[in-house]
Amino acid sequence: MNNDLRSRLAELDAAPRREPSAADIDREERLLRSVLSDTGRPERSAGAAFRRPLVRRLAFTAAGGVLAAGAAAVAVTAGGLFGIGGSGPLSSAELASWTSTPHSLNTASGEGSKAEKQCLEFTKDFGDAGSRPEISNAEIRGSVGSMIITRAGDATYCLMGSDGSGIGMAVSDVAKLPADQIDLDTYGSRGEGSGLLNYALGSAGSDVKEITLQDRGKTIHALVQDGRWTAWWPKGHPEGLITGTFTLTLKDGTTRTVEGDAL
Repeated sequence: MNNDLRSRLAELDAAPRREPSAADIDREERLLRSVLSDTGRPERSAGAAFRRPLVRRLAFTAAGGVLAAGAAAVAVTAGGLFGIGGSGPLSSAELASWTSTPHSLNTASGEGSKAEKQCLEFTKDFGDAGSRPEISNAEIRGSVGSMIITRAGDATYCLMGSDGSGIGMAVSDVAKLPADQIDLDTYGSRGEGSGLLNYALGSAGSDVKEITLQDRGKTIHALVQDGRWTAWWPKGHPEGLITGTFTLTLKDGTTRTVEGDAL
């Protein structure tokens, strides 16, 4: 073994300074061989890069009082995000087609059937791929469809453009909430510049009829269905923050507004 290398290794060794035993010499020899044989370059993930998903679970009353705050930044179990595309997962034409009010997406035929097929394929690695998927919150805004796909209790939010590009993320189960409450489960942004889009979704109590977001000059009407609400919009806050307000409309016609930054 080279004496200079042995000396340098000894300086790095945390063991007490003493005459090396046969075991010490053998260990140093194996370490040196390991260093000399490591000629490979560091590997980089081939997966698509993504902006930090912002994930929060908070519940608040219709009057705006915060009730509870749970796991923050649960990026793997409640916000593992993937996507494909250039500066964002959706094209500029698809973002330009966005509408503030969603329309029901009929997954049984036509455009809805195509979006459903693409979302099922796109999200097949989320949850148990062998179980029968259940679909809820299927909507279309312009040329972009979205839906919640649940397999064996594992729910995934899919946002899919007409050209087959989009995003998907694992989301939490529907939370059991008092009738006049909602929670904010997952929110964030994807893409940048002209390709930036924002998303937000959560659970809703049985008396919550409508949820309207005001964010950076846009009015976004969420889709409320099956105990969930979902919404997405182009060119919101680059870091996915909701800086506007949530307005809840209850079945009795009353409304309450909550400041987004309070969340």
